[in-house]
Amino acid sequence: MNSARDKWEELKLSPDHLEDIRKAMAARIREGLKTDGGEIKALATYLPPPSVEYGGRAMVIDIGGTNIRAAIITFSPEGKVIIEKGPTVTPLRSDWESAGDFFACQADLALSLSPPPGLPIGYCFSYPTTATPDRDGILIRWNKQLNVPDVVGKKVGNLLLSAFREKGYGSSNISILNDTVASLMGASLEFDAAGEFSDFIGLIVGTGTNMAAYLPTRLLSAKLLNNDYDHDRMAVNLESGNFYPPHLSRFDNELDATRNNTGLQMMEKTVSGRFIPQIFSFIKEGRTSPPYPDTRDVFNLAYKNGDSPDGELALTLINRSADLVAAGLAGLIDLLNSSGKVGILAEGGVINNNPEYHSRVREKLADLLNDKPQSPTRFALLQMENANLIGAAAAAV
Repeated sequence: MNSARDKWEELKLSPDHLEDIRKAMAARIREGLKTDGGEIKALATYLPPPSVEYGGRAMVIDIGGTNIRAAIITFSPEGKVIIEKGPTVTPLRSDWESAGDFFACQADLALSLSPPPGLPIGYCFSYPTTATPDRDGILIRWNKQLNVPDVVGKKVGNLLLSAFREKGYGSSNISILNDTVASLMGASLEFDAAGEFSDFIGLIVGTGTNMAAYLPTRLLSAKLLNNDYDHDRMAVNLESGNFYPPHLSRFDNELDATRNNTGLQMMEKTVSGRFIPQIFSFIKEGRTSPPYPDTRDVFNLAYKNGDSPDGELALTLINRSADLVAAGLAGLIDLLNSSGKVGILAEGGVINNNPEYHSRVREKLADLLNDKPQSPTRFALLQMENANLIGAAAAAV
């Protein structure tokens, strides 16, 4: 290649590339709905779209980020959401001596809110789990550098309920879901009443990336553990970060060859805030290990110094991330085949803290859907505060 600018060209995705990615995403989702072991996991959750028409009250715990959060949330019969107490927060440390200490910490945080007896619990647990028909979840593995012994292979909801019982608090109703599904459920609860949307998508673009949506139960029949689920639609956790998009660059493949999980989570490795600094450092100076620049610094470089050589590289990588997100969303929207407008609840620091990125996703998705870039009619990118907490509470009541 003749110049640095030339080599960055292969990081840019043409309209034809984006169409290929869109079609590949839809195809991989269809495969994931039918069988296990594919790129798109399409995990059943046994959770229908939420309904709180008679009101309700729940205790919620959210774990999977920097902090553990807890709150008590009330839904009025009129549909009003009230965060009655909290959220209260404590830092999440990485290493724990025992599972008992880990779950006791979460129970203590929730009990500091002095909850009334017997509340149902919504547990936003953002680690890889297999959902069970009783709405619990079996931990597959820890990630995000968390290490708690004697939990893998066990139902995390049961372990949390045991921690509550040991402290004298009884609840027999717990619903497990991750942050993407909680965002999906929060959005459908918050925005469905107006009747503007025919479908919803939960989208995470932050440290990682993922999508979730309500899909017809019949499409999941081969993956359900029993036939007792009696709703027409179910929230599906796609685990779309494992999608391997076509048209990635040689830089992506060369860097990925140095990693322990080569070939896995390729969408996440090209889209998310955790990995953009890594590919930036690799292209700029051949770096394959820390230290990497801070994610915020890469975004500032792109949006404030985009005319400099480093700034242009940063901007190219960030725009590619937004374009990949848009193409993935287009593939999912194709699969949904919605009769009306799709509400996309967007969560995560990459998409929510960067207006330029948010606008790029909207405009590219509109292009792919032959829609109006500034005021699309087929979809809307939505935001709401405390979506995880509200969605988890809605799942529990």
